[in-house]
Amino acid sequence: MKMILRVVTLLVVSFCSLNAYTAEQSSEETENVLSRVNNFSLGMNGFVGIGSVGETELIKILTYQDAGAIFLRIAKNPQATPEAKLYAACGLKKLNSNDGEADFAQEWDKQVSVLKGDVLRTEKFKEVYFSILKHGCW
Repeated sequence: MKMILRVVTLLVVSFCSLNAYTAEQSSEETENVLSRVNNFSLGMNGFVGIGSVGETELIKILTYQDAGAIFLRIAKNPQATPEAKLYAACGLKKLNSNDGEADFAQEWDKQVSVLKGDVLRTEKFKEVYFSILKHGCW
């Protein structure tokens, strides 16, 4: 009987550890996916009305305990796309995060691809960024 109890306990602990490891991998993967998005879009897109990959990843990150730190890492990552940095700005705005300085000045004059409905346009980073600061993302 004791042997069965030990085996069951070992299995439960193993599954709990595996679940925590998978969640950590998921957090890193989500951050990597968001860092590479190549258009900025909020809401439903296209004829069918599907949410963008970036917005999906943004919402996923907002559920994490360290969401503010993830958004700051994306904002400071020189390899993250300007569009990814706009999503990071959305996340930081949503969290009202003042934990660290997210400096977007190096992106000011860059062009970003913005998808609204089914129309893809390029706009200046700073125009979209200041709109996020003023109105938020949702």
